[in-house]
Amino acid sequence: IGGLEVCILVGYPGSITSSWQRIGRVGRGEGESLVLLVGMPDALDQYFLTHPREFFHRPFEPVVLDPASPQVAGAHLVCAGAELPLTRDDAALYGREVFGLVPELAREGRLIQDAGEERWYSLRRRPQRDVSLRAMGESFTIRDAVSHRPLGTIDAGRARSECHAGAIYLHGGRSYLIRDLDLERRRVLAEPAFDADYFTVVQTDKETEILERLDEARHDAFGAGLGRLKVTTSFRGYVRKRLTDQEILSEHPLDLPPVHFETVGLWVELPAGLAPEVARRQGHFMGAIHATEHAAIGLFPLLALCDRADLGGISYPEHPQVGGPAFFIYDGHAGGSGLAREGFGRIGELLARTRDLLAACPCQEGCPSCVQSPKCGNGNRPLDKAMALLALQVLTGEAELPDPEPGPAAPAPSRAPIPASPRRPATPPPAVPAARPAAHGDAPAVSVKPPPDVFFDLETRHSAAEVGGWEHARRMGLALGVVYDRGRDSWQVYREEQAQELIIRLLSAPRVVGFNVKRFDYAVLSGYAEAADFTRVHTLDLLEEVKRTLGFRLSLAHLAEATLGVAKAGDGLQSLAWVREGRWDLVEAYCRRDVELTRLLFDHGRERRHLLFRDREGRTLRLPVRWA
Repeated sequence: IGGLEVCILVGYPGSITSSWQRIGRVGRGEGESLVLLVGMPDALDQYFLTHPREFFHRPFEPVVLDPASPQVAGAHLVCAGAELPLTRDDAALYGREVFGLVPELAREGRLIQDAGEERWYSLRRRPQRDVSLRAMGESFTIRDAVSHRPLGTIDAGRARSECHAGAIYLHGGRSYLIRDLDLERRRVLAEPAFDADYFTVVQTDKETEILERLDEARHDAFGAGLGRLKVTTSFRGYVRKRLTDQEILSEHPLDLPPVHFETVGLWVELPAGLAPEVARRQGHFMGAIHATEHAAIGLFPLLALCDRADLGGISYPEHPQVGGPAFFIYDGHAGGSGLAREGFGRIGELLARTRDLLAACPCQEGCPSCVQSPKCGNGNRPLDKAMALLALQVLTGEAELPDPEPGPAAPAPSRAPIPASPRRPATPPPAVPAARPAAHGDAPAVSVKPPPDVFFDLETRHSAAEVGGWEHARRMGLALGVVYDRGRDSWQVYREEQAQELIIRLLSAPRVVGFNVKRFDYAVLSGYAEAADFTRVHTLDLLEEVKRTLGFRLSLAHLAEATLGVAKAGDGLQSLAWVREGRWDLVEAYCRRDVELTRLLFDHGRERRHLLFRDREGRTLRLPVRWA
């Protein structure tokens, strides 16, 4: 680095911070140095080319982060709980707002509470491995389609728009063609595309719902709001565009599920008289709002250290909750990252800079240097640069709308209600539950009439070893099955010769509750009815629920002893021995006992919303459950 004399910046690096970090690599010796900036057709580049003093005199952008974001703070709390147990005293360290996330993390099973409700633990040994340094939330692994070696990662928010099947993805300066996007495994398969002379752009439809108003402000010519938003993105397809002139080469459909996520965003309410004035000038009103939104997002990095990809936007000629025309700019990461909050506080400055950009750009219809966006899900249609400039001049007070012509008064726009709340950080955190006596003496948290479920378990004639492994459970044979019908308060025992009756009983039940019934019991019964479709049975498998929350399995005996303080009457091997001895009375009693323990665990979880278990260190912990 000490010997470098010339730095050529091909395009504005995206921030003043990055610019000077690169510039600072040259001229460290005694000789003179030279720095060249080659402007690209981007809004930020063109802004600085027309405002060079801004480039040399602007301070570094602030780093904006919302430390109380559930996605950010939640991940850190889980990591902290893996190092030391969290206690109520930690609320003073983390702050009440952040520590208020702990009960929800416990309900999700990401943190586990001890039986005395005094401490919270993370059962994951190294949860920090799942926390990305580059993005919030889950990440997808991009792998070479042939060698399957990892190429990189991408966050879940961008995976669908940049790594769908057929997309061209740039990584390490090379083009890759995406062959497959596996949403369940969070995996992307890509292959080199050396001869690709095109790029791809996804086409989407968006809807934005205001969930909660966090703040609002009234400026001279417009109103602004800040709130929690629910953004729904639907994917229509994607287009292939030629690299040289961006001409559309082809259009393709996309079959991807819609994406719903909650974030924080700001919105600008446009004055009511703007639409008729645009119409009088024969302009396109939606094109004006859309172009204003694009240009404002393009210049947002002037306010905070970010990339335009960290933001999203949507325009409305009439938003039902706002009651008129508006455009939204929101944090592109679930839960919010703090960018929209920064923009809300400086919205006047952002609109003024956006106005200056459009006024200085020499194009007529709009170009990538001002109002076109490379990320637009509607293919940059419609856009009306001239009317966008008019809108910005009105919003910043540089121009005034003509007085409305006399006539009957127009009805006031109707607004759908928006829940309001005090501006953060005044918002009180969720209450941390007070300590209660442990487990067995707890008063029920829920008191409702028990549902008329059918509880079920069975015993087999053969062990897994005798039939060649658990994958051959259908060969293990039915010794007997026991059903308890809570609605009728009756017990029924089925022997092997009654297997068909048992299957019909389960298929017709309102709901079957069992322990490992989906993977084991139904597999055993499938040997007696090839055509029986057990996926039709409404089943609550307690073992499946446990594994979904904890990530690992626990035995019925373990849960019964920890939660109920009772032990099972035996085990599966003992039952097989009784079958061989013909002691059907003991087999039936053993099976009845397992059905009863399943019912007691189900009722305990339904009433108290948790079960108890012991970890490897012998601590008694709470397992949150949500069945009803």
